[in-house]
Amino acid sequence: MKKHLLLVGTLAISMLSAQNNEGLKREFERQNKENSAKFDSYVAKKYGNTAKSADIQKKIEEEKANLAGFFRNKPYFYQADDQSQILNNNVDALTTAGGVAGLAGSFNGEGILYTIFDGGRIYAAHPAFSNTAGRITNKEADTNPYSAHATGVASIVGAKSSPLTATAPDGTETHGNAMGIALNSTMNSYRFATTILPGNTATSNVFQKIVIAQPKISNHSYGNNAGWDIATVSDATALVWNGDYYPATATEPYATFDLQGTYFTNDQNYDNIVYTNPTNVIVKSAGNYFGMGPALPGASAAPKYYTNENGDLTLFTAADTLPATNCGNGGDCIGPGSLAKNIIVVAATEVITTNNFRYTASTDVVKADYSSAGPRDDGGIKPDIAAPGSDIWMASTAQNTTGSVAWQINSGTSMSAPQVTGIIGLWMQIYKSMFNNADMNAATAKTLTVHSASEAGTVGPDAWYGWGYINAKKGAELLVGKSNNTVIFNEETLNNGSTNTKIVKASGSEPLKVTISWIDPEFKLPQNISWESAYNNRSSRLINDLDLRITDTTTNTVYMPWKLNPINPTAPAIKGDNNVDNVEQVIIDAPVTGRDYKIEIFHKGTLVNNATPGVATPQNYSIIVTGHTAGSLGTKEGSRALSELAIAPSITKDVTNILNAPKKSTFTIYDLSGKKLQSGNINSDKESVDLSAYTKGIYIIEVKTDKDVVTKKVIKE
Repeated sequence: MKKHLLLVGTLAISMLSAQNNEGLKREFERQNKENSAKFDSYVAKKYGNTAKSADIQKKIEEEKANLAGFFRNKPYFYQADDQSQILNNNVDALTTAGGVAGLAGSFNGEGILYTIFDGGRIYAAHPAFSNTAGRITNKEADTNPYSAHATGVASIVGAKSSPLTATAPDGTETHGNAMGIALNSTMNSYRFATTILPGNTATSNVFQKIVIAQPKISNHSYGNNAGWDIATVSDATALVWNGDYYPATATEPYATFDLQGTYFTNDQNYDNIVYTNPTNVIVKSAGNYFGMGPALPGASAAPKYYTNENGDLTLFTAADTLPATNCGNGGDCIGPGSLAKNIIVVAATEVITTNNFRYTASTDVVKADYSSAGPRDDGGIKPDIAAPGSDIWMASTAQNTTGSVAWQINSGTSMSAPQVTGIIGLWMQIYKSMFNNADMNAATAKTLTVHSASEAGTVGPDAWYGWGYINAKKGAELLVGKSNNTVIFNEETLNNGSTNTKIVKASGSEPLKVTISWIDPEFKLPQNISWESAYNNRSSRLINDLDLRITDTTTNTVYMPWKLNPINPTAPAIKGDNNVDNVEQVIIDAPVTGRDYKIEIFHKGTLVNNATPGVATPQNYSIIVTGHTAGSLGTKEGSRALSELAIAPSITKDVTNILNAPKKSTFTIYDLSGKKLQSGNINSDKESVDLSAYTKGIYIIEVKTDKDVVTKKVIKE
């Protein structure tokens, strides 16, 4: 069978990856130029070189703005992924003083800046945001239209209390509240489309905008459908196959391939951005493509099309074998761009309407029938988390440059993602209040999201709900536990060839549960790849493969992490060696009270970074441990002296502090090559370390006592 080339080169990150944000900017500018040139060729081929009508010209301009990239010779385009949910998520425990034991005051997003990347500008004048002046800042030129979708997403993140009534055609009234999660936060608004930002002369795509914005927490409720999609063709509703298709010939059988579940160029880009900027927490919708295709109810009579070698829509014939319906096997229909390792991807569920809108058991959580399912083709767990997405009350506006006040009830992963975004922002606010105004990095945010999740679906992670159902209150309780040392919740560093070990004593009152996650370098795709090679490729996209194990020190029983089977997406998770996820979790459901358990974090191969292939580099990770007795912490077997050690701030321009290290311990500063830069003695609970003389980059702080060694990572801006 002939190879059908999928040209990655137009979007792919160069094999010499960016080492910093200036490198990222240059790389994304290169991608933008190459995409623009290829788009011009696509337009000439599709529409010709003659004069075009105003309608055709407008369509071309919209397509160019929303261009997501090219798969082979085919352009793909971004599209939006469209008070009970507050109770479902337990958000009110954070926004109400006294809602979380040990947490003083209420948290409503004060001092937290969200960045919303969406289809247009947020309508800042909407009364949903009128509780405080200046809550919305539009970063796009005023010539860009306001967006109902963007305004709605922003209201889910942080609209003020907005009681509403909707009246159905039969006169039935429904009551709701469009109140968001972080109602005292502020938001910056960007389009995901390629536009010219104010003060610039060149266009910027969404990746360039992320690098420019440097968001601490951002929402991305958009994606692209890499399988069957619903479209209007010749004024009729039709199904269009977005994958590759070749009809059968006299010498070859039919061939069809798709990129559902495929880690592709945009996933590279997101992973590269987060690896370069560890405090950028990116939350993204999973997509609304589950069940689209020939098996969709009512679809039998709809015309069905694919794109031929010339880029033209072609009607399937009665003799053609149609590609399978999206997620026809129960999974594998999340599109590229929502499969990156370092972002948090959100699935949608129905709103819980029983139990006074509260989660009580996993059976309360019902998947929204449209919500795209994973896993990634290599078995990587996607989505990461689930949240309510159906029938969500939200603000809206006319989609023009004037804007207007409107409201709507909408459904989609576009509605579930901003709930997770809003909650993580509140956790960031709590984190700052407890830990010297420190930023929560992307690994810590994901570890907290995963460890605090309520069970949904089958036991353990699954392809529909990821690690479970978002639980704002549990996440806040873990932050309180971190502050009072009743749980282990640390940022730690694993050196090449090392094993980090802790001994904990099980409380016996709950499962012993350990979660780790880390920011992994992007997986670099080949410059040119065939559809056959990209389709359902099971090769791991993980670069630094960390491993987590728990050993019963009495019986020597070893407990393994969860993993999914990409061949059978709906099968329950099993336990074994996981070589595809940059999140690992091990649970002992019934540990023996008072027994010692050994937690080990080690790695396969050589740990590297994304800028200097082959050069050994320590890997930072985040860890949470619950289900142990307070004080039973050890960074190595039998050692507790450095259990409370912290580095704050972890990102600095000049000075950082070593906190809670034992007096008379010593510290040493290394660069990533292992070169020793300075050392000293620690004489107080807060020992200052001056990094102002060093260039921007990542440095390792090693703290030693006579019995123990701990390393931490710090970033010099």
